[in-house]
Amino acid sequence: MALVVIGLGLYFADLDVDLDVGIPGLDVGGIAAGICIIVGAFLLFEDMRIVVGVLVAVSLFATVRAIVRYRITRFGRYRSRSETVLGLTGYTTTALEPRGSVRVDGELWSAVSDSGEPIGEGVEVIISDVDGLTLKVFEVSEADRSARIERS
Repeated sequence: MALVVIGLGLYFADLDVDLDVGIPGLDVGGIAAGICIIVGAFLLFEDMRIVVGVLVAVSLFATVRAIVRYRITRFGRYRSRSETVLGLTGYTTTALEPRGSVRVDGELWSAVSDSGEPIGEGVEVIISDVDGLTLKVFEVSEADRSARIERS
């Protein structure tokens, strides 16, 4: 019974990971889940009709999941990391004169000042555009900071 429960846990954990990331992965958890459920069914039931029923159920789950994953991969829109940073704030780690680097969500990015004006080191900036792996940023003014605090 433990193998069946572990298999179901692996299946739903792997499904949750795929949905969080938004793209299908290697599916090691799904394969391991299927193996656990099938082996658990063979060990749990002596009647082969029940085992065949479990095999059919697992096969249906796997088929439906494969179809859903195919549709996500084929027709879904994958958003790259660079697209998800638009509008986020970060801090300059070097002065942007007009090029330098910024830290956004714990990641270090190459950046360029959107206005072309120099931005000092340690200044809060907002990402306005992405050009390849270079972020275009502008400095957050005091008015922007206070407006953000008031909205919170």
